[in-house]
Amino acid sequence: MAIENDFNSSQDLENIFLGLRQRVVITKFSVTVQEYVKSSNPDIILMGLTFKDKKELEFILELRRDVITHNIPIMAMIPKEDSNFIANHKKLGFTDYMVKPLAKQALLDRIQSHIEEYKFSESSKTRDNVSFVVVDRGHGRVLFQCRANLKRYVFPEFKKIFTINFLKSIQAERICFDVRVVPELGKEEVEVFERVMKIFQSHDKVIFIAGRHMGAFIEHAKDDERMLVFMAPNEFDEYVKMEELKKEEQRKKEKKEKFAKDSNKEPSQTPVVPPTNLGDVKVELNPTSVGPVTSKDVNPTETTQSPTKNDKENITDTNPI
Repeated sequence: MAIENDFNSSQDLENIFLGLRQRVVITKFSVTVQEYVKSSNPDIILMGLTFKDKKELEFILELRRDVITHNIPIMAMIPKEDSNFIANHKKLGFTDYMVKPLAKQALLDRIQSHIEEYKFSESSKTRDNVSFVVVDRGHGRVLFQCRANLKRYVFPEFKKIFTINFLKSIQAERICFDVRVVPELGKEEVEVFERVMKIFQSHDKVIFIAGRHMGAFIEHAKDDERMLVFMAPNEFDEYVKMEELKKEEQRKKEKKEKFAKDSNKEPSQTPVVPPTNLGDVKVELNPTSVGPVTSKDVNPTETTQSPTKNDKENITDTNPI
């Protein structure tokens, strides 16, 4: 793959690659092409630099951080000699560089050399690697990165990974298989994946990041209701965001409905508690029983009493006169 914004340089590349058996994609630098690189998994990337847009260098560093593209050889095509870039091109993520204008045979030889070295390195890792499936778990999803031939290496390793306890622990998480770096994927591999999906019966959907193998899934998949296939990781991320937004909106809706339901309930009557303090006792007087007292109602004999003999004896005259 060649990424070149300069029109004349792009034309030169087309002339250089004209008639080759290998499939070569020449395109301009953009956000779309960044995701395409991650999904297509090319054998080599030729990156035309202008030294004016820092996003060009950020893109290369991003590729080096991605588990799928971090080992792909990347060759810079620079407009002129730049001692600072030449001294630091390895740190910036580039495998090699060439100065424009590009000589056809020199470029093709350099490309062939890097591709052979890259493929030999990857095949050595496949032979020596203990695990052909990298399990990345977090943020509510489990990502299985398949990194070798499916029938020979990956599928046998699934039997070791998918233990009963492990499957129980991931019941509530999204299941995703990343098969972008798998060298071959056809009808048989798709059928095996459909059998693997039966292990995850509690999951409504099983996600696949297919990259250049997307056509195989579209052509051969039978259980397309449960199988969600994406070209690149960003599409999967967008899907997850949309699903989370739907869940959040549903939670808000349920919370709002519950609040409205509780608000419409009649207030419960508070039981009457008998007073425990004398000050809390309220005395009500019947107005019909209260009225002015007249002389007729009073018995003079009950209101006035003459002093008795004993009372007279007990009275002491305190007046000194």
